[in-house]
Amino acid sequence: MNRLLIKKQAKASLKGKWGRALGLCFVAALLISIIPSIFYGIGFGSSSTTQTAEGVKITAITPAGAIFMIIGVVVLVIIAPLFSYGTVKAFLKANRGEDFTVGNVFDGFKEKPGKTICTGILQFLVIWLCYFIPSFIAGIFLGTAANRMKLFWDYVWSNNHGRVEFFVKHVGPRLTLALMFFTLAIILGVIATFMYAMVYYVRVDNPDMSVVQILKTSRKIMHGRKLDFFVLGVSFIGWVCVCYITCGIGFLWLAPYMQACTAAFYDDAKDNII
Repeated sequence: MNRLLIKKQAKASLKGKWGRALGLCFVAALLISIIPSIFYGIGFGSSSTTQTAEGVKITAITPAGAIFMIIGVVVLVIIAPLFSYGTVKAFLKANRGEDFTVGNVFDGFKEKPGKTICTGILQFLVIWLCYFIPSFIAGIFLGTAANRMKLFWDYVWSNNHGRVEFFVKHVGPRLTLALMFFTLAIILGVIATFMYAMVYYVRVDNPDMSVVQILKTSRKIMHGRKLDFFVLGVSFIGWVCVCYITCGIGFLWLAPYMQACTAAFYDDAKDNII
């Protein structure tokens, strides 16, 4: 898979369409941010402040505020996959020489939205578990290591010898295991993220495919191509730095370009799979 050809194809697909592509990405990002934020804002606005006898002010979220914040999370879980679907569909159309509009960002709300939401939730859960399970085990070892560290310091204060041996025997192995599992969490999480990176593309191309089959198909497409996709993503680091220098304004152009590259990558990778 030629990374330069992918980028060339992406640029060609956006020729004469940069304005629409920019608008589509901007609208999707704006709505995904603003709509849940409304509920978060109401939740924080419902907080109450009390003052202790010592004059310390304590701010707490009221039950009503907590409900609004939970609603915000639920809304985000619902709308994020739907806007992602619409964005992906638009860039796939562009890559295939078809026309699209900014309004395509709302296609996810019209075309079996329930399945799209379930796809997004399952994708998130699988990736989250890959991060969480090793991290949880690492936390257990880290907790036991912290307990042993207390014993270690007690030992240091009461003994003038054998400190290294005590640390190596009682603390070191647990810290090592914690580090190993944290590293494993990162590795598994990144692999899972790349493995299921194409779920919305598969969802667009296969409207009747089950949610589980969508994830399996994404896994098949990315088999042997995860490193290529990683290298493609890394190749944008220079542009990301430029975007930060411009206080984020550059992302208005980089986001459509990266979306177009991912669409081109998918169309190239899916051959002989779907």
